[in-house]
Amino acid sequence: MNLMIVDDHEIVRDGLAMLLQQSFCIDAKICASDGYEALKAAENFPADLVLLDLSMPGGLDGLTTLERLRKLLPESKIVIFSMHDDVGYQKKAYEAGADGYLIKQLRKDDLIQSLDHILANHKVFDSIVLEEGSHADAYYQIDLPITKREKEVFILTVMGYSQKDIADRLDISVKTVENHRQKIGEKLETHKRYDWVEMARKYNVFQL
Repeated sequence: MNLMIVDDHEIVRDGLAMLLQQSFCIDAKICASDGYEALKAAENFPADLVLLDLSMPGGLDGLTTLERLRKLLPESKIVIFSMHDDVGYQKKAYEAGADGYLIKQLRKDDLIQSLDHILANHKVFDSIVLEEGSHADAYYQIDLPITKREKEVFILTVMGYSQKDIADRLDISVKTVENHRQKIGEKLETHKRYDWVEMARKYNVFQL
C-alpha cells in the first residue's frame, strides 16, 4: 500500500507513519506539510491511502485540498485526520468526497480499526452524517464489478450522454472517458451500449 500523510506538524507525520508501518503493509510513503505539497506529490505518487489534516498553513485548507486530491486520486481512500470533532466539518468532508473522518484524540487501536474499515470500502463518519448521506450514496450502490468512477461513466453512458458530455459533467478528459468505457466493457464482457442498458435495467440503475 502506498501511504500519503498531509499534516503541518512533523511529529504527527512521523508518529502516524511509524504506527501505520507497524500495522499495515506499507510499500511506499510520502509526507507533505501543506495542501500545495500534497497536490504536487499526488501527480506522481499513486497513493492508496491519504491521511489529511484540516487546518494547514499556506492558504489551502484541508477541505479544498481534499476536493482537488479526489480529482487526482479518484480511486484512493482519502481520510480526514483532524483535531476538530465537529459534525459540521464531517458533513463537508463527506460531501467533498472523503472516505472517513477520524479525530486525533482516537486511541491507537481505534484508529487502526477505523482505517481497516475504510480500506475494506466502508465509510467512517458520525452516524448522523452517514444517515443524511445514504440517499446520495444510493447513486453508487450498483452491484456491478466496476469502480465508483466507472459507475458514474456507466450510468451517464446508458442515459445517452456523449463522451464529451460525460467528460464535461465529471470534469475529466474525453480520453479518460474512453479509457473508463474500455475498462467497463472488459469487466462486463461487452462493449455494446444495448447490453449495458439491459444490465442497467437488471441492476435497477434507472430506479436510483
